[in-house]
Amino acid sequence: MSQPQLGPIAFPNIIGDRPRLYTQATRSQLSLESNFLQSKTSLSEKAEADLTEDQLRELYDNEEIDRFLNLFSTFVTEVRAPDTPVSAEGEASEYVSEETANSIATRSSEDDGEWTPPSDSAIDGESIPASSTSPKHNSLSEEIANRYLVPILPRAQPLAPAFTLGRLRLAVQRLYLVALPVYVPFMQRQLSLATWENHSTSLLYCSIYWALWWQNLLSPSLCLYILFALLKRRIFPYPSLEDLLRHREEVLRADEFGERVSAKLSASSSSVMEIWRLFRLFEKTKRNIVKGKPRETTKDKSTTDEPEGRHSSDLVEDDVTVLDDIDDSEEAKDLKRIGLEILEDIAELHERVRNLFIWRRPASSRRYAFVLFAVFLTTMLPTRYIAKLAFFVLGFIYWHVIPIIASLPPSERRRLPTPLCDVPNDAEYAMELISQRVAAGLPINPTKSSKNSKKQQSTDSLEVPNDPSKSKSDRSRSRDNSIDWKKWGDRVAIGKSVINDMRRLKPGKAWPVHESWPPRHPIIPGIVGMVQPRSNVDARTYPCQHTSGPGLITLTHNTLLFIPLMSQSPKLTIRLASIKGVKKSGLLKGLQIRWNASTEEKTKEMKEDKFIWVGERDEVFARLVGSDGKRWMKV
Repeated sequence: MSQPQLGPIAFPNIIGDRPRLYTQATRSQLSLESNFLQSKTSLSEKAEADLTEDQLRELYDNEEIDRFLNLFSTFVTEVRAPDTPVSAEGEASEYVSEETANSIATRSSEDDGEWTPPSDSAIDGESIPASSTSPKHNSLSEEIANRYLVPILPRAQPLAPAFTLGRLRLAVQRLYLVALPVYVPFMQRQLSLATWENHSTSLLYCSIYWALWWQNLLSPSLCLYILFALLKRRIFPYPSLEDLLRHREEVLRADEFGERVSAKLSASSSSVMEIWRLFRLFEKTKRNIVKGKPRETTKDKSTTDEPEGRHSSDLVEDDVTVLDDIDDSEEAKDLKRIGLEILEDIAELHERVRNLFIWRRPASSRRYAFVLFAVFLTTMLPTRYIAKLAFFVLGFIYWHVIPIIASLPPSERRRLPTPLCDVPNDAEYAMELISQRVAAGLPINPTKSSKNSKKQQSTDSLEVPNDPSKSKSDRSRSRDNSIDWKKWGDRVAIGKSVINDMRRLKPGKAWPVHESWPPRHPIIPGIVGMVQPRSNVDARTYPCQHTSGPGLITLTHNTLLFIPLMSQSPKLTIRLASIKGVKKSGLLKGLQIRWNASTEEKTKEMKEDKFIWVGERDEVFARLVGSDGKRWMKV
C-alpha cells in the first residue's frame, strides 16, 4: 500500500510574518539536513564530553566573552575614565547632568560630535558643601548623613539613558536569560507538588513540611537549603557538560525572544512607505541647505496614514517619520525611560544573584556564605527571641535608617550602593576576563563556539533554497569574515622591518660613518633578531588612518604606538594609563582617544587624537577598555 502524498505544510517563519510553504521534495531535503545536523551535533557533544573541568570552564568563559563582545561592540560607544576626586564637590562634578545625558542618548552612536561634557556643577542644581566648611543642618538625621554617611558612599552610577529599541531588546534578553530558566521550572515543580501529580513525591514533601513545622524547624531548614545550594557549586565542578549545553540553549532562546520583541515594536517603521519618506526627508534637507532657505512646514498630502477624527492642524509635516517619535510627550519618554531602567535593575539583580551562587567572585560568595550560616544559627533560637529580633530590626530600619537616607540630597542618593554590589554582573565579569586576557597576552576574541553555527544552520534549514534574503545574509557574513586586519597589520609591520634591514645590508654598499643607524619598528625585530628567541613583549598591530596619514597602531600591555606607513619610528606614543577617554566615531569605524600628556613644566595637558579608520576597531576598543576595566565609566 503506497504512502499517501502529503500536501504543502506551512512552517512558521521566525524572520518574517508570512508563513512559507514547503512541498514533499523540500521536506525530504529538510529531513536529510536534520539528520546530518543531529549526527554532527552528537559528534561535537561527544568531543566536549571528554573535556576536563578546566577546559569546560574555559569554554564557558569564552562563550560568555563572545556573547558580551557582541553586545559591547553594539551598545558601548564611549567610555571615560573619571578623575580621582579630592572632595565631595569634585566627585559630584564628575557625572553628567540629566539634561546632558538625555541629549547624549538621543545622539547617534556613530557620529562625529563632541565628547560627552562632564557637569561643571553639582547634579540637579544642588550645591554640595565642601569638606572644609561646616554647614548648619536642620536635623540630627542630616547631621549624621552628611558627617558619617556621605564620605563613605561609593561613586554614583551614571544616569539612565533614554529609551531605545536596542536597549529594550538588550534588557529583555538579559531578563529572559537569568529569570525564565529559574522561575518557570520552579513554578512547574511547585504546581506539580500542589496538585499531587506524583502521589508518592507529594506525600513525602508533605510529611517533611508538617514534621518541620511541628518541630519549629522550617526557617532553619530554609536557610540550610540555601546555604547548601551556595556551597554545592563550590564542592562540585561547575560547569558540567549538561550545564554548558543548557546555557547554550538558553542564550539562543533569549536572543530569539529579544529579536522578536524588537521586530514587533519596530515593524511600523520598516515599511516601504517609511523608507520613501526618509529618502524625501534627506532630499529636501539637502535642497534647503544648497539654496540657503529654511525648512518650510508642509502638510502631508497623503490621507491614508491620517487617523479618523484627527484635526487638520495636528497633521505632521511630510518629511517627519515615525522614527522621530513626535507623538511622545516628555511624560511618555520619562515613563519609557523609567520602565527600561526598572527592567535593567531587575535583570542586573538576578545576574548578581546567579553569579553569587556560581562563585564568579569567590571572596564575595564566601562572605555571603558566612552571613547565611549566621542567619541559620539565629533561626535556631526560640521563636519568641526570633520574633523580638525581627521586630527590632524592622523598627530600627523604619525609625532610624530611613530618615537618614531621606535626608540625603538627590545628588548623594544616587551614590547609595545597589544590592549585592560587591558581586559582579555578567558584563563586569566579562570585563574582568577580558582584562585578564589582555594582561596574559591572549586574544580577546575567543574561538567561535558552535552555537552560532548551529543557530545559523538551523535557520538556513528552514529557508527556501533560492531565497534572496538568505544569499544576502551569506554575503554579509562572508564580508565580515573575509579580512583579518590584525594579520595584515602584522604582515605590513614585518615587511617594513625586513625591507629596511635588507636595504641597509645591501652588498657593495658601504654604510657612511657619519650617518646614524635609523631606528626600526619598535616592536618587530630585524633580520638578526628573527633567528633569536622571541621577546616576551606581546604586540598587536592594526592598520589605521590617522588624521596625519595612514599607518599602523601597535598595542602592547602598557603602550599604544602609531607608526606612519613610510616610517620606522613611532609618531605617537600613548601610555594606556594616561588615556582618559575612548570614543567610537564616524561611519568608517574610527576612534577618538583623549589622553594626558606630560609637558616640560611637569604638568599634564589634555590631548586628543583621531583615527578616521581602524581595522578591527571593536577589538582595539575592547583592548583599550580591558587594560583597566574597573576605572571606566560607560557614557
